[in-house]
Amino acid sequence: MSADHEMYARWDASYVLGALTPGDRRAYEAHLEECERCRVSVAEFAPMPGLLARTRPEVDGWDDARAAGPPANLVDLVTERRLRRDRLLRKRAILGVSAVAAAVALAVAVPMALLGPSAPEPARTVAMTAVGDSTMAVTLELSPVAWGTRIGVTCDYPAGDTWSGENGPWAYSLVVTDEAGVTSQVSTWTAVPGRTIHLDAATSVSLDEIALIQVRSVGGEPILASSLTG
Repeated sequence: MSADHEMYARWDASYVLGALTPGDRRAYEAHLEECERCRVSVAEFAPMPGLLARTRPEVDGWDDARAAGPPANLVDLVTERRLRRDRLLRKRAILGVSAVAAAVALAVAVPMALLGPSAPEPARTVAMTAVGDSTMAVTLELSPVAWGTRIGVTCDYPAGDTWSGENGPWAYSLVVTDEAGVTSQVSTWTAVPGRTIHLDAATSVSLDEIALIQVRSVGGEPILASSLTG
């Protein structure tokens, strides 16, 4: 609201009822040429003088009262009535907006409550396939999580086979390749002959974006592999 409107906002009733001084009236009329809100307000009060002129209560002394003119506080009474009306309209508007907001919130909450929480995607178990003649058996349990994929690795090394060399037990790595062809190593370990071991690994690649998982030797040669596409 502009400073001019702040000053002239309550002059509408006084203007219509002819209660302004000549100077104030000229100033207010100049303001009306630029302020649509004040013009609307004046238009709302325009019928007031005619209505007052036609109103004639059947009481003794009416002629004397009419001759005396309108009460001295008529402008104040009319202004207060307008203010009460504006407060009532604002209150109704606030209640209307609140009711609409509550209805929208209820419309969203009810279907969500009926649907309930979404079930997490189940884990996927994968038995890896030997690429060469290795007798090592590896099973993966892939669990989707918010940050990527958790990988449980189970390795079985049959007794009697050779699982070490001159540098000690053979070492292996678990390598994940995503659909874009980007490869990352997610775990390393060494063989334990005649034992089944369990280890945990993880990757930031989501389960549905993993294309290939491999077990590789320390030299990078694929030993086992499992494709997750198709």
